[in-house]
Amino acid sequence: MAKKDKSKKTNDPQSAVTGGYLYTQQAEQAFIKFLTRMPDIDEVLRKAGVSRNRLSVLMYDDEIYQCVEKRQDKLESAPFRLEPNDTAASTILADELRKWWSELVLGAQNARWYGYSVIEAVYNKNAIHFEGQTVTPYIGWEWVGVKPMQWFEPKNDGRLILGQNYNDQRRDIECDQKFKHFLTQCKPSYENPYGEALFSRLYWLHFFKNGTYKMWAKYVERFGNPLLVGKSTKGVEAMLKALLNAHAQSVLSINSDESVETLTSNQNGSTAFESFDKKIERSIQKVILGQTLTSSTDGQGSRALGEVHLEVQNNKVNADIRMITSTLQAMIDALCFINGWDRHKIIIGDEKSLNTDKAGRDEKLKNAGANLTPQYFKREYGLQDGDVTEQSQGQPEQRFKALPNRPFSFAASVKNLTQEQQELDELAEPKMQLFSDATIKDLIAKSTGIEDLRAKLFDLAHDVDTTQFNELMDRALFAADILGYVHSKEGR
Repeated sequence: MAKKDKSKKTNDPQSAVTGGYLYTQQAEQAFIKFLTRMPDIDEVLRKAGVSRNRLSVLMYDDEIYQCVEKRQDKLESAPFRLEPNDTAASTILADELRKWWSELVLGAQNARWYGYSVIEAVYNKNAIHFEGQTVTPYIGWEWVGVKPMQWFEPKNDGRLILGQNYNDQRRDIECDQKFKHFLTQCKPSYENPYGEALFSRLYWLHFFKNGTYKMWAKYVERFGNPLLVGKSTKGVEAMLKALLNAHAQSVLSINSDESVETLTSNQNGSTAFESFDKKIERSIQKVILGQTLTSSTDGQGSRALGEVHLEVQNNKVNADIRMITSTLQAMIDALCFINGWDRHKIIIGDEKSLNTDKAGRDEKLKNAGANLTPQYFKREYGLQDGDVTEQSQGQPEQRFKALPNRPFSFAASVKNLTQEQQELDELAEPKMQLFSDATIKDLIAKSTGIEDLRAKLFDLAHDVDTTQFNELMDRALFAADILGYVHSKEGR
């Protein structure tokens, strides 16, 4: 049998050099990347040795989860609207937002907890929208969701980098933030492009809370049940078995020359644990919710505390809305650009809701004689064109109501005249005496409404000018208001 030629077993030196060079180059690139990577300057994360994405374990804490879910529920239930809202594109956009609303708002809100969050959008070119008998093809969202934050690295110049281990190009690539990836950051800065993570402020509270619960469980296990100490002159082994049976059965039978004592802890550990646990819970609530009303008042709350509690919660929700609005607006702009629609603006929350205090103030100004323009109502209350009608010049106000604020009259006060009687006296001025009071009263009694009263009055005074007719109409309206008030008092 021929021997194997060992001379052909040697490896190719060129391939060894090439392979070694490749490994060396990869190691150098990895080392350079590690040196040039933006460090996470979060002080808590550096001292704890925890990566930012590992802060997600805090969501398994019951108190933290409850507080976070409270803010999530407030944000998720916030209403939204689009401007303009009377186009076919706005209807399609509103349906898309309602379909993916939870993923969008909660995914963008993650930036509050971890510092930054990245949402990815996958588009569907064959989307169809149905509205009645109208079928509209468009490009919509096939999938929208949050991608793992450790895949991405925000830069202080606004770029978003996708790591080489998480893409098919095997190199760091810059993400498309106009159509594909949408970055949300919480209070970023040039030194800290990763943003401020609220969960990093809760890390040590969570750490000490878990440690306290472990110590308390051991304490309860040790001193929850009293220790039994038995004394016997007959045998230690027999007494030991009897004590073990007593722990299991709570019954022990001994002789007259034997005795059993119980040992308990004299230290009041439960009070210290409850105090420390309550302190931790209040600190968690203060960091996430901004207040501790539910746990610190101990049943002694008041209306003032409740109003402060609600105001602080609303401030937190408004801050979250301001943070996520830019992200949602960028995603809507992407859809509008792809489909060739006009730009639509999204407004989240009751931004233009009715302010009771402001509405009461405006009502008092109106009663005092101030004429508030339609432009004021559009600006202050978010009304649109057509919601407020502008009264034409010379047209009297159609209402049966006496003017509430009349100028002070010394003679009227001496004669003890009421406000309605003063108005009747003013109606009786010579310049307005085109008809007698009896005629005006008869017209009012025969009229079924304002329009009918105007028509009958015009038939009697068709030869007067516009100014005199308007004054006569004002006189009739005020008289009708006063007569109605008098009749209502007589009916009582």
